[in-house]
Amino acid sequence: MLQITFFLKFMQELLTFFYATLPASSALGCDGLAQLRLYAVFDSLTALAYCSLALSLVYFTRQSSHSKIGGLFAVGFLGCGAAQLTQVWTLWHSIDWLSVDLKAASGVISLLLAGFAIALMPKAFTESDLNLTEDIPQQPLKQLAENQQQDDTQTAELAKPPTDDIVDRALTLSSLSELLQKEIADRHRIEEKLQLAQFAIDRSADAVFWMGADGKFLYVNDAACSSLGYSATELLDLTVHDINPDFPETAWNLHWKVLKRCGSVNIEVHHSTKYGRIFPVEITIDHWQFNGKEYQCAFARDISDRKRIEAALREREQEFRSLVSNIPGAVYRCSAAGRSSLTFISSGIEAISGYPADNFMQKPVQAFSSIVHGDDVGQIDKIVDRAIKTRQPYAIEYRLIHSNGNVRWVAEKGQAIFNPDGQISSLNGAIFDVTDRKAAEDALRLSEAIANNRAQQLEIALKELRETQAHLIHTEKMSSLGQMVAGVAHEINNPVSFIYGNISYASQYMRDLLQLVELYQTHYPQPQVEVQEYIENIDLEFLKEDLLKIFSSMKMGADRIREIVLSLRNFSRLDDSVKQPANLHEGIDNTLLILHNKLRARSEYPEIKVIKDYGKVPLIECYPGQLNQVFMNLLSNSIDALEDAWKQKKRSSPRASLTGSGNWKPTISIHTEALNENIICIRIADNAIGMTEDVRHQLFDPFFTTKPMGKGTGLGLAISYRIVVEKHGGTLICHSVLGEGTEFAIELPL
Repeated sequence: MLQITFFLKFMQELLTFFYATLPASSALGCDGLAQLRLYAVFDSLTALAYCSLALSLVYFTRQSSHSKIGGLFAVGFLGCGAAQLTQVWTLWHSIDWLSVDLKAASGVISLLLAGFAIALMPKAFTESDLNLTEDIPQQPLKQLAENQQQDDTQTAELAKPPTDDIVDRALTLSSLSELLQKEIADRHRIEEKLQLAQFAIDRSADAVFWMGADGKFLYVNDAACSSLGYSATELLDLTVHDINPDFPETAWNLHWKVLKRCGSVNIEVHHSTKYGRIFPVEITIDHWQFNGKEYQCAFARDISDRKRIEAALREREQEFRSLVSNIPGAVYRCSAAGRSSLTFISSGIEAISGYPADNFMQKPVQAFSSIVHGDDVGQIDKIVDRAIKTRQPYAIEYRLIHSNGNVRWVAEKGQAIFNPDGQISSLNGAIFDVTDRKAAEDALRLSEAIANNRAQQLEIALKELRETQAHLIHTEKMSSLGQMVAGVAHEINNPVSFIYGNISYASQYMRDLLQLVELYQTHYPQPQVEVQEYIENIDLEFLKEDLLKIFSSMKMGADRIREIVLSLRNFSRLDDSVKQPANLHEGIDNTLLILHNKLRARSEYPEIKVIKDYGKVPLIECYPGQLNQVFMNLLSNSIDALEDAWKQKKRSSPRASLTGSGNWKPTISIHTEALNENIICIRIADNAIGMTEDVRHQLFDPFFTTKPMGKGTGLGLAISYRIVVEKHGGTLICHSVLGEGTEFAIELPL
């Protein structure tokens, strides 16, 4: 600090000197040329020194981090050198104002450089102290305190001003004092941080060792002493080979060179305590260079508990793998990334897929999804995503492509595992081969389908059998009835034929006898009294008139009996083994003749009017007896429907029914026509109450009937449908409007 003060005083005197009015030679007392040359030589040397200093600063500042500061000082020194050279030049070329201004500029530059240097002194001292501290990593606190006291003493000595400059330098000493106090405060803070860092290292839970190039310990903390059972003094007398039985002394040089090249290493070794106990440790060793010296710093952590836990985990893992290997399937675990990232899968997957388990785990040879059947991938992802969102287990069945190209069915069950934050941590599950079960299920489904098909066929066959049986029964009944009717008709036909054949002769004979009587009356007009009385008693005139009427009536009755017998024979004909031409109108008339008793008026039912609208219909190849049976069934159903309609109308309006004033009259309409040259149609309609759609749809089902028990069997329309459709290749259609009536349309091909 005294040199700076003297320098400032000297600069003040130089400024006063340069701005004086005397010439330089007289100021320096140089009257001759030799003295001027000597003065010029000295100034030139001074300028050369300034320039050399400037070049040196430029070179050194480029090698350090303070290039700006060094550059600034280099510029200042160059300016001073230029001023010295100019001054030499002005000795022979006297220009007062230039000489004075150059001196003034040189002085200003020197003052600025001095002020800037004074401002940087605290920072320079601080960096110097920090470098000193880093150079000695384990400087004791007592030594630091002594150095501090010495620095304070030196600072105090520097701060003492000389007795002759107290007044002039008071201001400078005051600023220097403030800077020194700030520096002291900064150093105290740095020392406090160093003490805190030293305390933290000493109290660290991990053992800390500093070692030199010879392997000897330079520093150990409390944790190192506690773990090894040595005191700090004892450990500082040992080397790393004394506490590490796995590390021979011969390998130290190689270790030092390798770590110097690597910089840092993390290894697991064993340490031996003072009492011979060996325990595992995890060590992180760093190689450092500081102030031209090399050190190695090791942080050691006792991992005995971790090793025990790892051993227990390995034992559990072996148990787990043993259990997993005996499971008839594959157990897996996926990371939080999902099924695409398998962290574990048991060896059972090889039996299922043909690929080893290692193919699918860490750094997989192939993704597990690559062996899943392409049609099942999307469904699997949907099921798993839904299970994860709902936090429920999932169960999937899908197909895998075996290594031999075959398709295998597998069943997978799993569940997502979540951490306390609610984030998924893994997916755990198991995969089982269910190919055999699937094959059995397919075979079972196939057999069930076959059984169901057979059952349906049997049901259809049974239904057809029942229909056929009912038809056969009905046919047998009709056949028996036909045979009976044919026999009765034959038996009736013989006496009727006898009577019918003799009535004409008896009538002729009677006419002859009556004519004879008339001749007697002509030739014997006066008969005897007895004859006259007998003629009066028998009323011969009335007898002659009425007797002929009686014979005429008898002839009409015989004709009626003959027609009925003929109708019965035609209706019940047994010649249905082959089709033959038949007149449908004749069959309809014969049926109506048989049903005449039900059509006429009776005590409880009115007469049913039959309206026949026969078109021009040719003969048709058919089974006449079976078609007559169809006409009988349809007409009988129409008659029954009309009787039921009459009963309903009678119950709803008894007065109108009794008086006959109602407008409704039971009617059956029969209409025949040729639809075209190949098809004829017979329509049988009634004006009864009709039927619902539900009833109409079941109308031709066997054993379906709306009649009360004992009145209908439900076979008539079913048999009629089979006769028309199956026997004759036609159609039988029912049209009905509820409340208006029903119409059956029979279409038959010629």
